Amino acid sequence: MMLVAAGPAVASPAAPPWGYDAHRLICEIAWREMTPAARDSVTTVLANDRPYERFSDACIWADQVRNEPAYARYVTAHYMNVPPGRPGVDPAIDCAETYCVLEAIRDLTDAVANRSLPSTQRRDALRFLVHFVADVHQPMHVGRPGDRGGNDTPVRFFEEDTNLHTLWDAGLVEHAMLDPWDGRRLYESITQADRQAWADLDPVTWANESYEIVERYAYRDVTPGVQLDDAYADANRYLVEQRIVQAGYRLGRLLNRILGG
Repeated sequence: MMLVAAGPAVASPAAPPWGYDAHRLICEIAWREMTPAARDSVTTVLANDRPYERFSDACIWADQVRNEPAYARYVTAHYMNVPPGRPGVDPAIDCAETYCVLEAIRDLTDAVANRSLPSTQRRDALRFLVHFVADVHQPMHVGRPGDRGGNDTPVRFFEEDTNLHTLWDAGLVEHAMLDPWDGRRLYESITQADRQAWADLDPVTWANESYEIVERYAYRDVTPGVQLDDAYADANRYLVEQRIVQAGYRLGRLLNRILGG
């Protein structure tokens, strides 16, 4: 499974960032890529934190606490806004006014790696980190500020009212009939060429890939209220699957780096 070329980004989501199935699937793929030492570390950090002690369940936690005042800092960390027509993301500009997903991944990576932090702080950092690595791979989370990453672009998908952001969050995933049980199949589809092409663990690279998909594919033939069906879903299914697999593979490698030994 080879990834498409990379590029610019998405805007603030009103719907939960990536459907729960996508987040769980990404973490199932990551778990298969992780070393035994990294898995043991993750299990220890999440221990006795019901109902989020299972890794794939911990990966949806960040969506479920978005409205809690204690985590207000992370409300904007699920995404970043990048205007159309740019050559790529520019964190100095795009993250200047809000705490964006790139800044959060950087800070949380440091926190998870810091074994001297209190256990609850490190646990929360891990749960946010695994979620935001997935979010930055969802193209519409690196999207246009003008319509809040597609939230304000209404569309119809197989006769149901939705919006472009939600369609990429969940609709295309559901249409492709992907769920966490596909983790093994998708993980085993990763080739050695993929591993070489996806080796970059810089989140800016990941954001640029999402931005390119937004610019080249997500808005193609899309106008407010347009009816989208099989043609749109089939044209973009491979991109959605790619981003899920790539996110899982990279998340696994990132956790190996900071927790694997």
